[in-house]
Amino acid sequence: MIGAPPPPDFSRGDYGDRLGDVGFWAPYVREVLRRHGHADGDLQAGFVGTYPTFLAGPVVVKLFGCFRTWRADHDAELAVQQLLRGHPNIAAPALVAHGQLYDHADPWPYLVTTRLAGIAWRDLRPSAVTGTKLAGTVGEIIRQVHDLRVPEAAGLQRDWLGDHRPGTAERQRAWGTLPEHLIDQIPDFLSAPSPHRRLVHADLTEDHLFVDGGQLVGIIDWGDAFVTDPYYELPALHLGAFGGDKRLLGAFLAGYGWPVDDAFCRRAMSVALMHRFDVLPGVRDIARGRDVATLDDLAVLLWDVSADPG
Repeated sequence: MIGAPPPPDFSRGDYGDRLGDVGFWAPYVREVLRRHGHADGDLQAGFVGTYPTFLAGPVVVKLFGCFRTWRADHDAELAVQQLLRGHPNIAAPALVAHGQLYDHADPWPYLVTTRLAGIAWRDLRPSAVTGTKLAGTVGEIIRQVHDLRVPEAAGLQRDWLGDHRPGTAERQRAWGTLPEHLIDQIPDFLSAPSPHRRLVHADLTEDHLFVDGGQLVGIIDWGDAFVTDPYYELPALHLGAFGGDKRLLGAFLAGYGWPVDDAFCRRAMSVALMHRFDVLPGVRDIARGRDVATLDDLAVLLWDVSADPG
């Protein structure tokens, strides 16, 4: 396409090193901005995740390519952004434009969205009252997300839990987070996924929740979204953003209206074990000095919101 710089070349394997490199990506970002009538101004690197993402005044430009799942991740994020257009009460960036830089097999598609005010949850130091209020608001928003009806053609019908359940113990062993005696128990421990499938964000980490003036202003990065067991939403949120704080988890569940029954702890622990990412690195700190002989013990320790969180 006229105006686009030559496609980025990562034949040296330096993609990861370039992710936050403003100078390297500036020609591509400025071409996207030019096409859609936005001034470029000073570009800033956004959170360095899987794909190059840059802040340009009131908008954010995200480019998809190179990484092995770029096509599925782009399609998922675009589908969710288009779906959210009809639901302004769900706090998220708004889709401004989308397209692709090139008309060939390596097209480098992109999304342009509005830029959120505030800071990521990672940088917050909320009081107990503010933290539980925010967690409750996250619960209210995620309930609305889970209630959305997703068209079959939206490209979000991936079945991670069904496809990858058999390899759960092997993934946990490769990550090396859990002790071997707990890994050995995984095949007999896992609960069956819920038959109730919902659209989930699937990566509600401390980097993806934005807060301004004590209010939740939005949830970013929908590239991992898919339709699955709603419990899949809990591990990254509780064990990542909330740091295992069961007061925050309880506030989230209350805001959502999530039923906490006798099967809650085991189901939440099962999905944490089956998760696409290693969501359990903080478990050693939480379990320090505790007798965790079984996965049921660990499930209660991590997920029992009726227990004293202290």
